[in-house]
Amino acid sequence: MYQDASYYSQSQQKQSVKNNSMKVARQWQINDQKAEKNGLHKAIYWVKSQTKNEDGTQKQERWVADQKYVGDWNQNKKCGFGVQYYGNGDKYEGGWFDNQRNGQGTYWVSEGKNKMRREYTGDWVNDKKTGKGTMFYQNGNRYDGVWQDDKSHGEGRMIYANGDVYEGSWFKGLRSGYGVLTKRNGDHFEGYWVNDKREGQGSYFFATKNQVFVGEWVDDMPKTGVYSEVEDPYTVKEEREKHFMDPYVLPDIPKVELQDPTNVLKDSMELARRERIIYRAIHIPLDEMYSKQEMEDLALQFESASNQEHKITLINSKAIFQSMGFDIEEKLLQSYLKHLQQDKYNEFEIELETFMRLVAIILESQGFDQSDINI
Repeated sequence: MYQDASYYSQSQQKQSVKNNSMKVARQWQINDQKAEKNGLHKAIYWVKSQTKNEDGTQKQERWVADQKYVGDWNQNKKCGFGVQYYGNGDKYEGGWFDNQRNGQGTYWVSEGKNKMRREYTGDWVNDKKTGKGTMFYQNGNRYDGVWQDDKSHGEGRMIYANGDVYEGSWFKGLRSGYGVLTKRNGDHFEGYWVNDKREGQGSYFFATKNQVFVGEWVDDMPKTGVYSEVEDPYTVKEEREKHFMDPYVLPDIPKVELQDPTNVLKDSMELARRERIIYRAIHIPLDEMYSKQEMEDLALQFESASNQEHKITLINSKAIFQSMGFDIEEKLLQSYLKHLQQDKYNEFEIELETFMRLVAIILESQGFDQSDINI
């Protein structure tokens, strides 16, 4: 009987604690409803606890302001125009939606007490730089152009702190596609870029020499091509003083020249291109390799053979290539696929982008000796 009474007392205590917890929870909800944030220019402060001394006492007040928001709210979420002050001293002022930076806005970076540097002005989508905007880098560089997911992506211009200017295509923060680089000393490059380096066909004009190189570039260096003089119609050539007036008779010297120079140059450029087929197929953006219509056609071919997870197998891809008129050995396809997937090689799970890059390798390698392609 005493055991039953003890059990009943413990049950009552547990129920009392539960009821008190429910009262506290309900009170929290009531207070939160009363504090609902809606309307214009409502300031909200966030605080954090101060660091304690070794003896457990506080250095000063227990709580200090950490963040602050002044602006528009909608149903307890930042929405409209507002200014956010961050705990590290940074500041954002601009558009908000659903508690995230959206629309036009400017982000400022703290550089010490009462000193701020404007870092970015432009479009935002879900807390990320996306759209058109201008970035002011700490090293003095400035980028004006298109952004996607916090990276320069699309057409844009970079003005470097040393005076160089690049204008052209960008891909995930790197120069990629067709672009023009004008150097401070007047030198000028026009051509293609891959992974932030000159790659493919390009021309380099030397301002001080009045010479131009036209040819194939590999890994940011000229691989093969032609150097030639550029005549400037506005430059007046000075006549040099003639020191020796008497004619000088040279002995007969056999004429030395390159046999069939045009084809030699053509073969050299093709060899350089063949050796970079795999590298370029991996890194060049798809919209640089294909037109919009070509990408849609390839996507239809892919979807016709894909599973519910929108993936195909190596056997599926071989069948697609055969329907396109290409009879590719399975071992060769495997070697291409290993380069494309790298450490994630799986011939049973080929995604659309990988398939399109595989097609690019096959199209570029047609008619070439496979021993010339770096596999």
